[in-house]
Amino acid sequence: MTEKAGIYGTVLYELEIPLPMGQEAARLIGSNSDLKEALTSPVVPIKNKYIIIEKVFREPAFSSLMVRFLKKACDAGCIGQMEDIVESARACALKAEGTMEAELHYVTMPDEAQIAGMKNFLCRHHGKRDVLLVLVEEPALIGGFILKTGDIEYDYSLRGQISRLSQAVAG
Repeated sequence: MTEKAGIYGTVLYELEIPLPMGQEAARLIGSNSDLKEALTSPVVPIKNKYIIIEKVFREPAFSSLMVRFLKKACDAGCIGQMEDIVESARACALKAEGTMEAELHYVTMPDEAQIAGMKNFLCRHHGKRDVLLVLVEEPALIGGFILKTGDIEYDYSLRGQISRLSQAVAG
């Protein structure tokens, strides 16, 4: 994600534009190569881009504020990064509500009590109120699990234990 996409994502969040509206705009731009080309091409005059935005992104699905945001993103040359912009806005929303994101890589699906325990652990250690946990089945771990959040990894897998033991022996 570029710095500009991050900044525009923060602005999208601060304008209180509903996230689903931003996601739909990103989906439309990302799924239609002609639309994306027209809005990102340096050859297409900005007034033509504005006309396209006004025709494609109109009420009731899109607010006038969203249309103005898209025009500004077009002016800044980052409208082609709408997926990253929306992801940045989503991250801002999660941060504001005290929620963190994490991934749990597992061999055997943990039960609800185990998942709750992992969420409590993460909340305590990172000072958050809640955890949005993505579950990823990964048989290559052999056993156990890996819990990832940001650039921190808690490796309680059998594969990890074997690797650490090998390194210690080779040491």
